[in-house]
Amino acid sequence: MTTAELLSALAREYPNGVSFDPMAVRLLRQKIPFENWQIGELKAAMFQLESGLWFSREMISDDDSHLKLEGQAIEWLMEHGCLSVERLSEDFCGVLPRIGAPEVCAAFLRHLGFTVSAWGKGRYFCFPPQSNLDESLAAISERIAGLLEEAEGTLTFHEIKQAMPHLTAEALESIRAQFLLEVHATEVGGVPCWCSTEAIHLPEDFSGKLTTIADTLVALEERVSVANLEFALNLLYRIRFREEYALTDNVVFIRVCAKYYQGRNNVFPNTKKPRAKANDWSVSGKRVRSPNTRFSNLGLPIGAKLVFTKDCHITCTVLDNSNQVEYGGKAWAISALATHLLSGSAANGFVCFSYEGEILWDRRLRLEREDKQDESLAEKLPMPAEAQETGNGIIGLDGRSLSPATWRAFRSAGTNPRVSEWAARVEKGERVEQIARESGYAVSTMKNMISNYRLYFKVCQLNGIMPEFCSNV
Repeated sequence: MTTAELLSALAREYPNGVSFDPMAVRLLRQKIPFENWQIGELKAAMFQLESGLWFSREMISDDDSHLKLEGQAIEWLMEHGCLSVERLSEDFCGVLPRIGAPEVCAAFLRHLGFTVSAWGKGRYFCFPPQSNLDESLAAISERIAGLLEEAEGTLTFHEIKQAMPHLTAEALESIRAQFLLEVHATEVGGVPCWCSTEAIHLPEDFSGKLTTIADTLVALEERVSVANLEFALNLLYRIRFREEYALTDNVVFIRVCAKYYQGRNNVFPNTKKPRAKANDWSVSGKRVRSPNTRFSNLGLPIGAKLVFTKDCHITCTVLDNSNQVEYGGKAWAISALATHLLSGSAANGFVCFSYEGEILWDRRLRLEREDKQDESLAEKLPMPAEAQETGNGIIGLDGRSLSPATWRAFRSAGTNPRVSEWAARVEKGERVEQIARESGYAVSTMKNMISNYRLYFKVCQLNGIMPEFCSNV
């Protein structure tokens, strides 16, 4: 019998797999005669599972089901660059019951010539042979980050799963945990969502109050713990702070606190820092996040006509300064419209539409380049008084932009004659505790004001601002 005939006979007689152990071979030969030298050829045409059993393609699927599975895998790879094997097996377990287990589906895909690797906690991913799995997953994470950016930082998990039909919920969670450290899972109004911590609109004075709380806990020799921080924030803001701002995850809450803490105490030493792309770092080594793309940032007036890049006959009209357009008598977010026009394929709308012959994303990049050139020309010019008043564009010692509230706190202390006097007395060797008792202030409050006083002059020097010296400095 030829190898093809033997495979057909084995699939007919032993549809649940065969073993080529010596004892099993003797039993096989009672029904299907074959020579020892043919065992190697049979194994070359079959694949083995961890159980030790060997399967041929005919044992797993008929021709029609096999072609459908292969076609779906190829489609997802071409569109998304990667797929979750578990997700594929979910779709085909009804017609191909033997591939219900992910490891069976993974072995079958390898048998068909696909590249499959295990990643994370026993999860399997299929990806193009010429690429790297980590790079493929990182690309997916960037795509998710883009979707979140277009949605102002918050998407329901259902929306994310719809945009990523090639991945299971578990695979998405693994990607978020590994690549999207600035994104956390939470519930908004009882609905599971993913939120970017950079999009949380915290109170303007949050940085100052958090710093005071943390430094006070240090001064009292109390732990700067989640519970203590939460209790103090609840008292100061008179709300359930973490619930109000969707910061229920302890790790995310601590990471946000570490980000906004402006003091000098090493109170958040073990906070994980988010990964950053190789091309997303400034000279100082700090990550710089681009602002959300908006029509107003691109100089697009309301009523401007945008042209779909895939079909110049399809147009839409700008409705607001953010990302809303009118198409077919309905209001759409520009990315939602692009996804609709592309028959469900998730897309960045600013890449899919053009204005005056220029793709919107290219327009953004061009304007950013021009802005950087303008900034470099203006670097040596003194900062306008109004910018000093509001804190806009003022960079802190850590390389991040200071919030207006933080700058006001620094400036208030730096121009206060009493704080100037306290700082001078401390520099001469007097104890803060003694000065605080004389002045009627809490020691922690005085330390914080003196710290802000010193930071004011350092920030002024860093930004080229002429300090407003008080009378007795």
